[in-house]
Formats: sequence, structure tokens, C-alpha cells
Amino acid sequence: GIPGDGCGFGYADRSMLTGGIERKSTFLLASMDLGGGHEVYVENRLTRAETFGRYAPAVGFFVVDAFAPTNPFNDDGIDGNERDIFAFHRFIGHGNRDETHNITEFDTILGIKGTVGASDIGYDVYVRHYEYNNRNEGDTYVITSILEDLAATGAYDVNNPLSQDPNHLAAVAATSATLLRDVFTKYSAAAVTLDGSAWEMPAGQVGWAAGAEYASNDYQDQYDSLREAGNITGSAGNSAAGDRTRSAFFGEIQIPILEMLEANIAVRYDDYSDFGSATSPQINLRFTPHDRVTLRASFGEGFKAPTLSALHGEVAESFNNGQDFLRCDAQGITNDIDCPTFQYQNFSGGNPDLKAEQSESFNIGVIVEPIDGLRLSVDYFEIALTDKVNSLSVQEAINLERAGVALPSGVEIVRSPAAGGIPGFINFINIPVANITVQDIAGFDIRAHYTFETATAGTFSANLDYSNISEFSEITIAGEDRVEFAGSIGAPDWQAVLNLRWQRDAYTVNLISRFTDGHGDGAYKSYNRQDITFNWATPWDGDIRFGVRNLTDEDPILENGTTFDDVAGAYLYDTAGRTVFFSYKHRL
Repeated sequence: GIPGDGCGFGYADRSMLTGGIERKSTFLLASMDLGGGHEVYVENRLTRAETFGRYAPAVGFFVVDAFAPTNPFNDDGIDGNERDIFAFHRFIGHGNRDETHNITEFDTILGIKGTVGASDIGYDVYVRHYEYNNRNEGDTYVITSILEDLAATGAYDVNNPLSQDPNHLAAVAATSATLLRDVFTKYSAAAVTLDGSAWEMPAGQVGWAAGAEYASNDYQDQYDSLREAGNITGSAGNSAAGDRTRSAFFGEIQIPILEMLEANIAVRYDDYSDFGSATSPQINLRFTPHDRVTLRASFGEGFKAPTLSALHGEVAESFNNGQDFLRCDAQGITNDIDCPTFQYQNFSGGNPDLKAEQSESFNIGVIVEPIDGLRLSVDYFEIALTDKVNSLSVQEAINLERAGVALPSGVEIVRSPAAGGIPGFINFINIPVANITVQDIAGFDIRAHYTFETATAGTFSANLDYSNISEFSEITIAGEDRVEFAGSIGAPDWQAVLNLRWQRDAYTVNLISRFTDGHGDGAYKSYNRQDITFNWATPWDGDIRFGVRNLTDEDPILENGTTFDDVAGAYLYDTAGRTVFFSYKHRL
């Protein structure tokens, strides 16, 4: 995207696609019978985790003074052609950027439950406290102000970041930075739920449930002072904090309308201190005309409150791939594949004016048991999301600009001045989160389960889950043409899981096949992974489990022949390869 010759950098050779992790966790569940149908209980989870990730050396622009010894336009002031320049390169002399996260999670629930009264009304009253703390340390970033000072004196060699000159090596050490970030979340809640039976109807008894909840949430994201001042090349960010309280009330009633027809009606009301309230109703119908046939349907409305980080998160810097189609079009490059890919500096962050996401969902299905042991179900579903919180990708912002579409509020592509009718190259892109997406999803799920029992050889079973997405479309900006993602890169039309199981006495063997359809108009081929597990329920109340994930060592599909796509590959495929595992659980 920049005129002239340049040298690309194979950053994927340095970066980790997935990081390392070491996790230690404990779980405690205890209860005590108080008599009279009452029980007190406590749950506790404690997790300590340390993760490690590696990224390619920092990359970014910095100013080189007009009279710096390494400035190619510096000719000692003889003809007055000296000028400041922007230098842009990978700081390979500084080395890779390494990130460690030390995470602690603590979650405790204390409650009492039971039944009261002659009508056997059930109750559950509990309090919960959850804390999350993430201490993040990042090595080998670059302090911009010191770098520019040392570049001006010539101590930092702008033209050769791998120089072994002692002055240059000293400059590398002086400009290297270790960054710190602390993320802390605290959540406290108290709730009560009641359930029981109401009046009797000809087709059966009416059931009900109701409850209330109050919760508070505090969020803090503390960055180091260097990033807050915008003085780091290779990373950015500012401290943020927020808090909210929420009150919720909910009720549900189950009505046997006819002997074959049952209705379930539920409603929930939530009131948030920081953005408002919402009511979410839902209705479910279940019709059983025959012992082996059941029809079901549901309709519901819902909402999702924006997270505290989405509301209060500050600006963060990144460099992501994109193709500047607007510039390529002006240069006469008519084939999009020939348009060069470049890593563009971009800034993303929170938005305190976010609204809640709204949803409507519809489902209709049938369950059939044609013979003993065989159960089949087919469900068709539709989900419509409005005001979906989203952040345009670098490429999406460029594509909208190419189409002549007004960018969403806050989104901005900043270019250098145009020359000869050709748009200037992109300096940076602002892409904050916003309520910018209307999303529609539709598809169907097929489930089949068959169990075959033998007198001596044990029990054999097969379970198939197949999910097909017929529509996965978005309107990123209201009024724009709808974009269909189903079948595109990262969004396969269908996925399926087949589980074959054999069980006899204390022994169980599972063979699991996971299928992923090809996507991206054939650019990414279909993928099939096999897992096998063996489980033994020991006589001493223990469970011994071992097996192999990705038995055939299938490689992830990370590129389509022309473009590397780590995002699609990381979440669709197994990037770890063949993995042997062993676990032991003991019941006290």
C-alpha cells in the first residue's frame, strides 16, 4: 500500500497460534441436612492459571529527525533538503513480544433450600461472590519517545535494526519496555426462587415458579503509565473502570391445556443501573398426539446487556491484515487477489453509549421414536438480533469505504494526501465497538440416538448431532445490502458430531468423529477429526480416563492457497495435533 519497494516480514513464523497454559483448580460441593425438608449447601471453585503467548516483534511508525545521521535525506544541510521522515519497520533487534497472564478466579455460593408449607412449595435462597484477577506482563515493547531521541542522535540505527554496533545495542536496551496490566472483576449476588403446584385442571396440575435477584458488578482495567501516555510502539491502551447494579424478577407457569397439549409461559424483567431495563417473554408449546411422536414450538424475546469492558474499555492499538481495495481500484488493479495485503495500524475501544442487544427467536420441531431404542428429532430455528454490539474489522471498514458507504459513527480511515487521483495510503483506522449490526440466523438441527443392549457383550449406542446453517447474514449498517456469511471463510454451512459408544459393566469406550464442512467457496476443504476415550469406573469410587484427541493427527487448515487466516483456523480446527491425555477423579 505504500509507494516504492519494501521488505515484508513473516510474522507468523514468530507468533504462537495458540499459547501455553498451566492451570490448577479445586472444586468443593458440600451440603448438610437440617431436617424438616431443609438443606444448607456451599459450592466453591478456585482456579489459578498461568498462560504464555508470543507475538512477532513490535511494528509501527516513528519520527526520524531531519538531521539524524541515519536519515537518508540528511546531507549535512548543504542544500536544505533535510526533512523529518516517518520510519516504519519491525523492531526485530528488540526481539519477540512475550506475554504472560497470571489469573486467579474465586467463586463461592452459600445457600439454603427445601420445601415449606402443606402445599410443598420449594424454595432456594443463596448468595454468591465471584472475583477474577488477571495480572498481565508483556516484554520487549518499544518506548517511542526514547526511540525517537536516540534515532535523532544516530545511536539507534534506523536502517539496520540488527546492527551489532555497541551504541545501537545500548539504544535497543534503553528503548525496551516491560508492560503491566491488571484486570479485576468482582461480582456479588443474592437471589431467591420459589416453585410449586397451583390449581388442578382437567388435563393435570398447573406448575409455577417465580424469583428475584439482585447483583452488583465492579470492573477495573489498569494499564501502565507508558501506554496510557501513548508512548509505546507495539501496544496501546488506557485504564478503565466501571460498575453497575442489576435487579431482576421472573416468573414461569406450566399449563396442561389438554391431555396431549402443554404450554409453558415465562417472563423476566431486568433493570440495570447504567443503561435501562428490559422485559423478556417466552412461550413454549408441546403437543404429543402419540406415545412415539411429539411436536414442539417456541417463541421468545431476549436481550443482552453490554459488558462493562465494552462500555468503559479504553483505546487499544493493533496491527491487522487488510487489502486497500479503494487504492487498488484507482491504480487499475482489477483482480482483488492481486491487491497487496498490508498490516494496518488500528485502534479499538469501548463505547459508553452502547444499548442492549435485542433478540427474537422461533423454533419448531418434532421428536419421533419409531422403534424401541431409536430416537430422532428435527428442529428448525430462526434468530434475529438487532443492535448487536460489534466492531468492524479492518477489512470491513475498507470494504465499506470502497462501496461509498458512510462509515458508522466513530469509525474513521485516515489516509495520507491523495496524489494523481489515487487515494493516499492508510495511516491508521479507528474502529470502536457500537450497536451497528442486525443479524439473522436460520437453520435446522438433526439428532439421532440409537441404543442396542445385548445379554453378554454390553450396550452399544450411536449418537449423531448435525447442525446446518441455512442463513447467517448481517447488515452492518442500517439500510445497507445484507451480507451472507453462511459458507464463507470461517462460517461452514454444516458441522456434525458422531459418537459411537460401547459400555459393559465398569468399562466405557467412546469413538467421536467431528466433521466440518468446507467453506470459502471451496478454498477451505472439509475437515474430519477423530477422538477416542477409555473410561474405567474403579471399585474404589474412582474414575480412570485416558485417550487420544485427534487420533489421526489431522492438520488444521490455516490458509486457502493464497492467504493465511489464523482466526478461522484457530477456532474451527484442532491446532494442537495428536494429544494423549490421562485423568483420574475420585468420589469422596
